[in-house]
Amino acid sequence: MSHHEDDRSAISGPSRRQFLILSGAVAAATSIGAAIPTAASAALGGGIGNLPGYPFTLGVASGDPLADSVILWTRLAPEPLAVGSGMPPKNVPVHWQVAHDEAFTQIVREGEVFALPEYNHSVRVDVRGLAPDRWYFYRFRCGPELSPVGRTRTLPAAGAQVNSFTISHASCQTWQTGYFTAYRYMAQDDIDLVLHLGDYIYEGAITAAAPRGGTFVPDEVRAATNTVDQYRLRYSLYKLDPDLQAAHAAFPWAITRDDHEVTNDYAGGIDRGQKQLARRAAGYQAWWENTPTRCAPPVGPDQRIYRRFTIGSLAQLDLLDSRQYRIGDNDPLVSKLGDEQEAWLIDGINSTGATWHVFAQGQQLGGVNQDSPTRNRVYRAYHDRQVYPVIFSGDLHWALVQDSLLAVPDPTSAIVGTEFIVTSITSTGDGPGDQATKDNWLKRPWIRYVDGYRGFIRTTFTPTGATATLRNVKFVTRPDAPTWDAQRFYIEAGRPGVTLV
Repeated sequence: MSHHEDDRSAISGPSRRQFLILSGAVAAATSIGAAIPTAASAALGGGIGNLPGYPFTLGVASGDPLADSVILWTRLAPEPLAVGSGMPPKNVPVHWQVAHDEAFTQIVREGEVFALPEYNHSVRVDVRGLAPDRWYFYRFRCGPELSPVGRTRTLPAAGAQVNSFTISHASCQTWQTGYFTAYRYMAQDDIDLVLHLGDYIYEGAITAAAPRGGTFVPDEVRAATNTVDQYRLRYSLYKLDPDLQAAHAAFPWAITRDDHEVTNDYAGGIDRGQKQLARRAAGYQAWWENTPTRCAPPVGPDQRIYRRFTIGSLAQLDLLDSRQYRIGDNDPLVSKLGDEQEAWLIDGINSTGATWHVFAQGQQLGGVNQDSPTRNRVYRAYHDRQVYPVIFSGDLHWALVQDSLLAVPDPTSAIVGTEFIVTSITSTGDGPGDQATKDNWLKRPWIRYVDGYRGFIRTTFTPTGATATLRNVKFVTRPDAPTWDAQRFYIEAGRPGVTLV
């Protein structure tokens, strides 16, 4: 469990099941085209002043927690699938509250901010002065309308003893390929932090004649994304998903990017043409507007999003940017991560004295059977410091768990740590994947497990060991798929290498 047992009722308030029942009813009502009427809005003839409908159709989210702070997010969008989201071109006041209980009888922080038209009326609140290692509830109000209730938490204080902390990581969710059912099961779980490792949206045109069981999607939303308004519409479409909303409302997230938030396979150090830079700037702007991150907004096509989190004395988490600084995978002199980011990662090894060192990235540093100078330098730095990282990666659309070797593809080289490459939420469609591809990967002795279903990985860290569970979804092309725990893995603290259990 991720909470101290004697404090659980005080920290958590209602049970997870109660929270999901109460908040799920709201989330379900905010699907495409729906609005939640209230007595106050009915008295005004519907909507809020001149707004055409309920403004919180995209739900709520929290992210980037610290020991005394968390970022709260929402975006006002009474018409989410229209350019401008149905909002007037003016600043709109939004009130926010944080409480110990879901009924908001014990409010600990509240205030008011403005949703600005230049940021697509997104709202980002950095709530300070919270107690460490504690769960909270939060909500927003715009005029008479209340948002769904979200549930979030702060991290344990630096150096504090932590008995357990659970992180789930996920990536790659193509809306038109299938349903986000995995998030429904994730939202029901006992998780402290969700890592999303990129491809939150896909930028290409939606060409399926009847995606998602015939859900109507306007032509302007189907178009490939190039402008900031097109990227904004794509985020609206994705964030209308009730299962994604439920997972955002249930826990804080920390999010990084891969390529499809801009365009397929872009590499920041190579794609420097003006057209590409303009598209990157648009993609970055829309990502920032729709993400509960404490990162500063982008400046044109540039934005620093790599960052570090400290979870008491238990874990250090480094979240990387796999794309913006990329030059090439096999350049012996120029880092795939960019020289500054690579130096930041290496200089920070063991900077907190934590038991576990985790770094998470949109795409693995090098192919599973290919030499990578960048990966060699990073792994050598961990090895020389006798620190054994746990590496979370995305992008592959397969679940692949491997011992991280000091010198791939030499199977006799030292094991540095363990990498968990998570499968996709929907991308590639239903499993189980091509058996020949799976068999070919498993010929490498350092690759311990391969799985081609959709799903996510949940990892619980304790002072003595880490247990990871791959949770698969049977299919994504139809709703309401069953799920199961496909495989569990164990890593002993202070010893590199993974065991299947």
